[in-house]
Amino acid sequence: MSPKSWQRPLTPANGGREATRAAVVEAIDRTAPETKAALAKQIDISEQYLSEILRSLKADGIVRKAYTVDDGALYDNAATISPLDNAGATEGNSGHEVDGSVFDRGTAVIELLERLESVTTRQFRAAQAAFLGEPIDTPATTLESLTNERWSAVVSELKSATLTTEWPGNRVAADLSTIATDLELVGDRACFVADMVDRNGANPSGIVADRLADVFESGRRINEHFTAILFDCELTAHERLRAEEESVHRRLDELFELVTADDHEIYGYLVSITRALERAIYYWVDAAELAVQLHAGIAPGHLEP
Repeated sequence: MSPKSWQRPLTPANGGREATRAAVVEAIDRTAPETKAALAKQIDISEQYLSEILRSLKADGIVRKAYTVDDGALYDNAATISPLDNAGATEGNSGHEVDGSVFDRGTAVIELLERLESVTTRQFRAAQAAFLGEPIDTPATTLESLTNERWSAVVSELKSATLTTEWPGNRVAADLSTIATDLELVGDRACFVADMVDRNGANPSGIVADRLADVFESGRRINEHFTAILFDCELTAHERLRAEEESVHRRLDELFELVTADDHEIYGYLVSITRALERAIYYWVDAAELAVQLHAGIAPGHLEP
């Protein structure tokens, strides 16, 4: 489910200069217009009035030349829907006071995300145990219905927040919904791995199996770094996550070379598991980078796989 489908029309519904300012920044952020005329047409205001709005936004450092939004200034000026960096405070991450209902909603969202993360982590560990031939209390596939239920609870809450929260707060809600979807996709990849192990009926051994076990461990550590960033606001964990990601990409490249030299009967099985692990790790990294941006207002960028 894409958060983009939840967005409201760009034309300011409430009227007034502040509503128009928000509509201008949202239009730039969402559509990247090439000309002032195109931007004015989207928002349905005159170019002269748009020029006045743009001057004030540029003076505040929110909009830069060539109609681009400064993410740092954007998040700094946003009354966030979620007290991400201080669950016991009534302020957002910009230091602005947050309305009590907004604070309650933000706390509820974080609690729902924690519940979702806990079950997707269990799925990944169950898939790892299945691959290693270790005993499993609850298989990853058995947990899938619980994952879907918890994902649905998060996105339902965030869909409501996206539709009812003024921009840029609704952008925060959309980012959190992407994090929730990333987590659900991690669980989905874990189920795929568990299913492949079950259908294969044998556990590979040797160097390829050892390297795959290492990739599982890297995924577990990357998940720990992600949770430290999102739930504990430990932004230094992003440096460790990036280092781990660089390392796991090197291992994956080497692993694909080893897999191609393995027994052709098990080749497809090993490639499928390796690809699934690669995607699971990607979704955790993507979620971590969104969490950094929500906390710090800075997009850290992503290492391409």
